[in-house]
Amino acid sequence: MIVFNPIEDEVRALSLKDPYATLMLNGKIETRNHPTSYRGLVLIAVSKKVYSVEEINEISGDHFRAVFEGLSNRFLFSGCAIALGRLVDCRLMRPDDEAKCYVKYQFGKYCWIFEDVTELENPFPWKGTQSWKILTPEQKQLIQLKP
Repeated sequence: MIVFNPIEDEVRALSLKDPYATLMLNGKIETRNHPTSYRGLVLIAVSKKVYSVEEINEISGDHFRAVFEGLSNRFLFSGCAIALGRLVDCRLMRPDDEAKCYVKYQFGKYCWIFEDVTELENPFPWKGTQSWKILTPEQKQLIQLKP
């Protein structure tokens, strides 16, 4: 369970394209081409642009098709913050990580490990950036976690 103090805690934002952003609510391990040394609270946002079926097949392969089809009705929050999680580790991807990452194994990819990803009670509009964005006090006040 996340304990979050909007006045004292630093929160950084990470924008992801769906369906991968929504899968963070189901324990997905995020994969990136680069490592991060940041550890702490992360606002998870859905980018306005989502992946096409062709892009998903290229990234994940056919063996995750059923998972993505089951999520299709959840993609309602493009351009919105949807969750808060705690980034606790970053390491190189291993072949046995595929199932938790929902992507095909690639040598040199990094796994960003999150814990306690909690859905927001009220998703709110979010404009993403290419790099980390540190939330302002006003933005942190918008974060209301589901019980």
